[in-house]
Amino acid sequence: MKNKDYIEYTYKHRKIVIYLANKYYKDNKELLDKVKLHDLDKLFMYLFYEKEDASNIHRDLMSHHQNKIAKDKLDYMEMVLDWESARYTKPDKPLNAYDTLYRFYPGLEEHILPILKELGIDKPNLPMEEDVWEYTQSIVNVNKEDIKNEIVEYLYLLM
Repeated sequence: MKNKDYIEYTYKHRKIVIYLANKYYKDNKELLDKVKLHDLDKLFMYLFYEKEDASNIHRDLMSHHQNKIAKDKLDYMEMVLDWESARYTKPDKPLNAYDTLYRFYPGLEEHILPILKELGIDKPNLPMEEDVWEYTQSIVNVNKEDIKNEIVEYLYLLM
């Protein structure tokens, strides 16, 4: 399978974003519905494009990334979940959402800091949350069936 490692990496990342959304926003149906689609396009594109091309297309077209697309509060909330989840599944991205904000996106402070405060994660170098880490460890073995189901879910959600 083309880009198998990146597909598995993205699969795990998606699961943590969804887990965090359910943990922090269990009553926000609109956000929970939105994060069901989080990075699904990348899983699909990785089957056809090189990793770098798929990542660039994704960052340019998805509103939870810093790009030219207008954003609303849900987009910023998803951005926070994206940043916070990365440290659980992406060894090359160990920063929490707060540290990510100030290292890479300080211009977004007015949008992001209130969200971080609302979630109680508005401090640097916060340790990983035990429940999130345990959930991360429960999804270490990803198989082709898991990936296939994610891609089929993506196609179904597009209908």
